[in-house]
Amino acid sequence: MKTFADKIIAFYTEIDFRGTLPAGISIMNPFRNNPDVINTVTLFYRKYYSDNNKRHMIIGINPGRLGAGATGIPFTDTIR
Repeated sequence: MKTFADKIIAFYTEIDFRGTLPAGISIMNPFRNNPDVINTVTLFYRKYYSDNNKRHMIIGINPGRLGAGATGIPFTDTIR
C-alpha cells in the first residue's frame, strides 16, 4: 500500500501541463528534469508523511527562485 508520502511524490513528479498559456506566461515546474529537487522532495515527504494517518495538509507555494521554485517544497526559502 502506498503511503501518503508516496502519493504526494507521485503527484508532483507526474504533473504535465499541456494546455496553452497567454503570451509572456510560462510554467515554472521545479520537478521537471531536476534530480536535486526530486531528491529533496522525496526526502522531505518520506520523513514527515510516510504513513497513512489522517491529517490536514496545507498546500501552497512560494514560487520564486528562492522558494518552492528551487526546492519543490511549499513555503520554503533556500536562504533562511
